[in-house]
Amino acid sequence: MSTSARIANIVDELCRRQDQVLKELDTLDQQIEQVLKSLAPKPEPATIPVAVQSDRKAA
Repeated sequence: MSTSARIANIVDELCRRQDQVLKELDTLDQQIEQVLKSLAPKPEPATIPVAVQSDRKAA
């Protein structure tokens, strides 16, 4: 195998691996976005006034 053929094979392999790594990074990025969205602060539910025994007597 000539030197140029070996170099071409190495370049092809590096490109293939680079594509694989980029796909994995995209997947990880999407997973991180989902986790961050799940950690976003959620608004507090509205409070509902509840009458207690002492309030009823005063009313």
